[in-house]
Amino acid sequence: MTELKLYKFINEYETEYHWHGDEVIMFVIIWQVEAFNNLLGHNIFDENGVECVMKHDYVCFKMFHICEYFGIKLENVFTNKNR
Repeated sequence: MTELKLYKFINEYETEYHWHGDEVIMFVIIWQVEAFNNLLGHNIFDENGVECVMKHDYVCFKMFHICEYFGIKLENVFTNKNR
């Protein structure tokens, strides 16, 4: 995954996210999870997988460690502090 691909995913799917201090929580709607999974690729799931919180209509991901894994700076993708 690259910064550009993640940025396009967020904008194409109008994905909601919120900044909490230095962390970003991203809310992926259930029907978008497969596309997000494909964006992440297979290697990220090899060790311990990806932590998330599943709600009724969406899955929440803390993005700091995911972005760190891919060498992505949060500020370059999650540009709107109020989205």
